[in-house]
Amino acid sequence: MNPEIQHHLDLFATSFVEKARVERWNLILTKHKPKNYKHSAKLYDHLDRTCCVRNDDLNYVAKDDVLGVYYDFLEEAELITFAEAKKRGMGRDAIFSIFAGKLAVYFFHECENYVLKVK
Repeated sequence: MNPEIQHHLDLFATSFVEKARVERWNLILTKHKPKNYKHSAKLYDHLDRTCCVRNDDLNYVAKDDVLGVYYDFLEEAELITFAEAKKRGMGRDAIFSIFAGKLAVYFFHECENYVLKVK
């Protein structure tokens, strides 16, 4: 795995997942396996709610051309733009790490979006 992608995924789990679940999610996020998809919806229940705010607009979270790490649990994580992440993530379980461990978006399959930000 690309070291930059690995860094984003490591810090996503460390920064945005409940402390008791960090180790498990770190393994799921950094070791892409076909069975990861069946766990994807569970991430919603394991997010640290102190840094999670629902935001279905997303237009003011970051510029569309900013690069970040996108992971949808189906394909391997990759670097793409925020504009592309918004198109691909809507209506499915996926994450987009914008600034590693500081700012990310969680796309939830019920067409809800959550901005994750370290305070």
